[in-house]
Amino acid sequence: MAIDEGRAWALRALGADGVLVREQISAIIRDCHEKMANAQAEADMKHTGVYGQIWRKCLDEFVAVLGRLPSAEIIPRRGYKLVSFNGVVLFPWRFARERSTDIGSRPFAVSDTRISLFRQERDLAQQRLDIEYEHPELTEEERELLNAEAKALEETLTSHRVVVVPYASNSSALHSIDWGEATLGADGYLTFVSMESLLDVGSDSLVDVEPAEEEGFSNGPIPRPQLGVKEEEADGGAHG
Repeated sequence: MAIDEGRAWALRALGADGVLVREQISAIIRDCHEKMANAQAEADMKHTGVYGQIWRKCLDEFVAVLGRLPSAEIIPRRGYKLVSFNGVVLFPWRFARERSTDIGSRPFAVSDTRISLFRQERDLAQQRLDIEYEHPELTEEERELLNAEAKALEETLTSHRVVVVPYASNSSALHSIDWGEATLGADGYLTFVSMESLLDVGSDSLVDVEPAEEEGFSNGPIPRPQLGVKEEEADGGAHG
C-alpha cells in the first residue's frame, strides 16, 4: 500500500515521530484556541489581549505535548523552549487573525529572536555520541559505524532546518492550520518548500497590518480589521 504523501513528508522531515507530530498539531492548536477563546470570553474585556497570548500557549503546548514523543528534543532559544525532531525545529506561528490573509504577505523576521531560528548554531556539547572513550569491547567496524552516525547527527544539528506551523485565528474562529519546511529570505519573508493544510479554510474579511520593531517571538505585525469599531489591540496580535 502506498504511503500517504503527507505522512511520507512528515517521516522524511521529522523522522520516525513525524506521523504522530502531524496528527497531533491540529489537536494542540484547536485545544489552545478553545481554551484561550473561553478565557477571553470569561475575562469580559473589550480588547482581545487575553486571546492574543495564544502564540505563547501554542509554543508551550508544542513543547509539553510533542516533547513527550520518543525522538523529541527540547532546545533553549533566547529564553524560550522549542521542540525539534531529527534536528528540525518546529515553530507555531500565528500569522493572522483572519482566514483571507495571505501567508506570503506577512513578514516573519520581525525580531532577532525569530531570525535565530534559521541562523543560530546549536550547542552540540550535549548532542555528541559517547564515542571518544576507548570502548575496547567495540570492533573497528562498529567504531566506523558510530563515527558515521556522529557525523550525520552533527550535520543535522547544524542544518538550521525549520518546519513552520502558520495558523490564522481570532477569539471567534480558528481559520487555518498549515505546516511546511520554510527558508528565511533576505527580505524577512518565508519561502515554503512545500505546504500542507491541516485544517479546511475558506474566505473571510481582509486585514491591514503594520510591522513591529521590538525583539521576541511575541513581537511582530499587529493586525487591525479594516471594518468594524474595535479598539486598538493590546494583545501582541497575530504572531508568536
